[in-house]
Amino acid sequence: MDTPLPPQVGDALTRFLLEQRRIAPGLVSRAVVTGSAATGDWHDGVSDIDVVFVVTRDPRDDLPALATLHAESSPHIDGVYLTESEIARGPESVQSAPQVVEGVLVSALAGGQLSWVTWRELEDGVQGIADGGDVIWTPAADRHPGTATGIIAHSRANLVDYWDPIGDSAEAELAGRAEGDIVRSETVRWLALGPIRLVETMETGRIVSKTAAARAAAERWPEHAALLDRAVLDRAGERQTFTTADARESIALLRACVALARA
Repeated sequence: MDTPLPPQVGDALTRFLLEQRRIAPGLVSRAVVTGSAATGDWHDGVSDIDVVFVVTRDPRDDLPALATLHAESSPHIDGVYLTESEIARGPESVQSAPQVVEGVLVSALAGGQLSWVTWRELEDGVQGIADGGDVIWTPAADRHPGTATGIIAHSRANLVDYWDPIGDSAEAELAGRAEGDIVRSETVRWLALGPIRLVETMETGRIVSKTAAARAAAERWPEHAALLDRAVLDRAGERQTFTTADARESIALLRACVALARA
């Protein structure tokens, strides 16, 4: 099996797609790997695998069996099930779709991966097609009109409408806490790395890894470079200890990203 994916991802997906074909014959025509596994930023034991499953029919009757398959996957194989017609129409025309989040399949979920981010990732992802007893992997060749402008507008709006209120909530939760109190590393990573990745997409139209976004943000905001380095290390499995002071710094970085979106 030759694949541009990390070996653990390629092996896990090959097993998954072949079993998926067995329990739902003819349903999935191709599977496009997105997220960290496609951007070279996947970490074993930390990252999930994100996939767009392109289906040939309404998957409603197949969902119970697929839900079990996703729940038993390790690492979690998450994603969204879409027809070629839905992909061609674009995310603004698809109200809901079967989506899998942390191994849990929801039959009709709005939001989630139904955004221009996923459509942009389809253009740069890694595509797998089950063939015989193996999976053939190639670079995805999707091109979708509207993605270039859609992804920039989506990223800007997401920073203002989603992340700015998140900053407010995080500040409220930290009120009164001592600077040296321990804070969950997942919280600091989320606050520090999520918004900076959107800034890169807003300014370049590309989907970059969180590690690449952290490098770019450290150059733009060198006062936050040490925090970003630690967040990247923690995400890669080299656990760090974060405090209230770190969380407040991550919120300050979040605010700087929102300011760019508002400019």
